This record gives sequence, structure tokens and C-alpha cells, in this order.
Amino acid sequence: MQQNVFHQPNKDALNRILLTEYASATGVILRLAWLEGLTRDEISGLTWEQIDFDANELRLPERTVPLDGDAARCLLAWRTLCGEYGPYVVVSEQRRARLTPQSISRLARTALDAQGQEKVRLLDLRYDFVLRQLETHDWPYVLRISGLSVTTYRNSLADIRKNDPVPERTPRDAQDEEFRIWKIMQAEQNTPPGIALWLSHQIGLQNEAIVALTWEQVDFDANVIRLPGGDEPMTNAVGRILKAEKQRRAPDDDPHVILTPRTKKPLTVARLSTMVRTILIRGGVENQSLRDLRRDAARESEHRLLLDYVREHGSISRGEAMALLDMSANKVYSRLNALTFSGELVRINSRYYPAGEVVLPGQQADAIKRYLAESGPAYCQDIAALLHIGKRTTARILKKMVDSGELILLRREKRYTLLNNTADHTAELTS
Repeated sequence: MQQNVFHQPNKDALNRILLTEYASATGVILRLAWLEGLTRDEISGLTWEQIDFDANELRLPERTVPLDGDAARCLLAWRTLCGEYGPYVVVSEQRRARLTPQSISRLARTALDAQGQEKVRLLDLRYDFVLRQLETHDWPYVLRISGLSVTTYRNSLADIRKNDPVPERTPRDAQDEEFRIWKIMQAEQNTPPGIALWLSHQIGLQNEAIVALTWEQVDFDANVIRLPGGDEPMTNAVGRILKAEKQRRAPDDDPHVILTPRTKKPLTVARLSTMVRTILIRGGVENQSLRDLRRDAARESEHRLLLDYVREHGSISRGEAMALLDMSANKVYSRLNALTFSGELVRINSRYYPAGEVVLPGQQADAIKRYLAESGPAYCQDIAALLHIGKRTTARILKKMVDSGELILLRREKRYTLLNNTADHTAELTS
């Protein structure tokens, strides 16, 4: 792939231009490119509604860019002069009409040539903005505010920054990140990487399966995706998104579900991964990839299976979970621990119970004593019902309380009672 040659502008020359071009169309154009990193088309299409002077932000369709102080002052002065000419920011003072992209390039070219910057283009000003931002921020943040794709960054700027240290990953807030991913999926559901996100996140398809997927494999009547290893049920959202995509296709289009936006050709795994990474970064999800999302989707599916089993059977052991998920003991232990840590399950001895429906281990002895004090002697199954746990686990708890002297067992009746409830009973302490 041929790479664009980057011509870095001279900072002093640019500052001289900005000093002389203050409240002018040229000054606005150069500041939007050099201080805000906008493309020529973005400069041409920028409206006053997209500039939030209170928040100091440019709110573009695909990203939000912090507003530089000098750029803000220039734009405020320009709005005073030309703000009444219409919704667009870059307009001609003479014609009072929006400037075309060609006119924008011509104004920038004239000003740059006058300061000896003959090779510098508007694109170079945008790239220089990116490089300056990389001096104080990590590259995922810069790609997010600049709208630069991962591919463009690698092809045009990565070599210039190759000696930079790799930025440390920031800790993930799982709940916030899930919300960001959901927003990205909603915003990008009509794009190839967006559809891939839905297929990976909600169904758990692997990258290779996504790029190979054809319309013949999508069975809308049965609401499943037919794969070599078996059918995968579609969620309602995925079915709706795929139907909309199918309707946009021409009869002679390639039969693959995921195609390149322009050439309508099948994607490679590498290209799809890059496209997905780009929209994730733009959406503020910096440390995730398509493969990460697939792993997350698979883990969520496993968690749902475990929770459904517990709701149906009342509890689950590690052995039962291994058989249910067809997974090793260590992996099952990790899944059960995660659900325990999140507060969805409670572990009591070797079994896991639904949180909120069982008496917690630290509270079991007091609950048993209160129950026996109010109701008198009780059978093991009565106390098991009180604790919402199995009879075998309850029997172990009762034995410990008998051994410690907290309870006694009425052996003839096979009931348990408190010491002060035995006046009318023949009691024997178990050894």
C-alpha cells in the first residue's frame, strides 16, 4: 500500500499566518485544520450549531473535539462578522455563501505559499494536529478526537511515533464500558463493523465466521444462523439489523453478509478487526477488540446457563457446572467465583445458591436459634427450608452446632432444640 508523504509545517510560519489572518475565512480554515484536526470536508460542512462555546467543544457527527482557546476567539470574532449569513461557519464575506471544498483549499494554499510552506497541505495540518496531541495523550484518545482510523494512523503516522513508549492501559469500568459498547452498536448498526459487533457481542460468532458468513446461512424464518458446527439462534435485534442490511443489497451484490463499504467486496479478518477497532476507539472503548467482545459474549452466555440452572434446581455444585458447560474444573471455578463476586450467587460449603434467597453462612446459626426459640424443636428438613439450602448441607451445620454445645439433638424424635427448650423432653447429647 502506498503511503502518503507527510510534510510537517513550520510552526513559526503557521503562527505568523494566524497572527495576520484573525477574523477571516482563511484564519478560520487554518485554525480548524491545524488546531482542531478537521478534514477539508468537515471544515466545509461545519455549522454554528456544532460549536459549543460554553463547553469549549466542536461536536461533529462522529466525534467531539476540544476547542482550542485561540480557535475559539477567532470563531467568536468571525461569528460577529458573518454569523448571520447562514448556518455554515466557513462562508465568503463577499458572496455571503458557504465556501466549497475547492475554495477552502485555494485560500489555504495561498496563505501557506506566502509563508514558504509550498508543500504543506490541509491534510498535513491535520496530521500535525494529531502528532502534537500524541505528545501529551495516548494514541487511542487521539484517534478518538481526530476521527483518524487505525489503518491511517499505522500507514501515515505510526512510523513517525515508533519510538514512543506504549501507553499503559487504564483500568476498565465494566459497567461504563458495556454502556459505551451498546451506544456504539446502536450508532453503527448499519455499517459493516457495526454489524460485526452485533454478531460477535450478541451471538458470539468468531471473526472467521463473520467474514465468511453468507446470506444462505441466515435463516430468517427459523431465526437462526446456520454454521458448520451447528445453528446459532439470532436475537430479535440481530435479526432486525440483518433484514435491514439484506434489503439494502442489490440483486447482483456479493452474497457475503459483511462487505467493504465502497467496493462491496468481502472483508478479510485483519481488515474487519481494524474497522471494528476504529469505531470502538472513536466510541471511547480503547482496550477492547472484536475477539475480546466475542470472549465476553461467550462468558455471558455461560453465566446465563449457570444462573438458569440454579433458578431451576435451587443450587449447583462444581461437578454439575462442569457437566453443564462441558468445561474443566478450573474454568468452572472461575465462572462460579465471578458470579459469587458479582453478588448473583452465594457459596455455602461446596454448593452455590441464588443470592437473596438463602441465609448467608455468617447468619445461619443465629437464624436457626431464633427459629427454634419461637417454634420449639424442629426436624432437619424444617431448618433446611428455613435456610433455603439442601438437607445434607443443613445437617452438617446442625452437627457443628450440636458439637459446639449450641444445640442438642432429641435422638428419639430426631429433632433439634435449644438447651433451654428440653424441660419436657428426654435429651441426649450426641458425641
